[in-house]
Amino acid sequence: MVTAGDVIGYMGHTGYSDTENVNNIKVVHLHWGMQLIFDESQKDSNHEIWIDCYQLTKFLYQNRCETEKDEETKEWHRICDMKDPSVDKYLKN
Repeated sequence: MVTAGDVIGYMGHTGYSDTENVNNIKVVHLHWGMQLIFDESQKDSNHEIWIDCYQLTKFLYQNRCETEKDEETKEWHRICDMKDPSVDKYLKN
């Protein structure tokens, strides 16, 4: 489950590192996607359903939050804790 402000990935050239550039990509970016899977037969088949994430990316960008790095774990976390009541309700069910 992703909430606006969550760290969902890290910027890079290929997704592997900031030095390896196997795809000749010159712009640092975050490549991400979302796939709908209703049953196991859809995984890695010709019946994959991918979502255009452009509008979702714009929404998350407009609602982003400053992040800070945990030096111990090397992970990034948002500074402001955000609460979404619908997430709590979903987790209870």
